[in-house]
Amino acid sequence: MEYILMSIRARYAALILSGRKTLEIRKTAPKGLRESAEITVLLYESKREGGRGAIVGSFLCRNILPVTKRNVDEVCRRACLSREELQAYAERPQRIPGAESSTAAPGGKIYAWSVEAPVPFEQPVPLQEVGVSCPPQSWRKLRETQIAISGGSPDE
Repeated sequence: MEYILMSIRARYAALILSGRKTLEIRKTAPKGLRESAEITVLLYESKREGGRGAIVGSFLCRNILPVTKRNVDEVCRRACLSREELQAYAERPQRIPGAESSTAAPGGKIYAWSVEAPVPFEQPVPLQEVGVSCPPQSWRKLRETQIAISGGSPDE
């Protein structure tokens, strides 16, 4: 089992935790964990747009697939996005650590992370409880020992 901490806006966290949003869209995915994955994802609700600035729940991700012209309509439906929103996201410049400025990659790959078994936490969990001092830009891997601290596994 792999563990990931993912930053997400409050409105999308709510859609995931309610079970309505069954795909999460990202510009990157962990190498070697794209198909037939087994990832527990902890959702860090960013403070942007009134979020709580804490880990608010988790979900299981079993597949991460590239978004293609063939699957774009289904992806939009399951991700609770319009085609315009998906296109705008795909074209938005991506910050790359160490780069002097953001880089745009129009038409670059975007990935659909499957969302299964969402679990809202009764109380938000501060990042410090999983040994993280600042939230990731998009996502970051966690060690199993960090998850044990948070009680964030949906298997518990």
